[in-house]
Amino acid sequence: MSDNEKKIEVTFVIQGKEFTIEVNINQSVKAGVHKTLIQAGQSGSHIGWELRTENGELINMDSSWKDQNITSPTKLFLSKGAGRGGTSNGKKTIQDQNTY
Repeated sequence: MSDNEKKIEVTFVIQGKEFTIEVNINQSVKAGVHKTLIQAGQSGSHIGWELRTENGELINMDSSWKDQNITSPTKLFLSKGAGRGGTSNGKKTIQDQNTY
């Protein structure tokens, strides 16, 4: 399988519930977030949500999985963030300013 087609399983934890999906490592992270939010019964929009690693590091949803060095199965935590134009730990995040 070429790198352009490589897929991995990503488990998103939303409010204590786990949702596992398969993603292409070259797609944007927000595409996977969108798919997971729909699966979880949410609106599907990534606006107002934050994605973090198990270590608490914020993930840029506009980057690809590969650009974020996520190339093997992993567990990530998706939670309501500061919201559009808000701050996260005192820092404005790129995804808070963009629309899907």
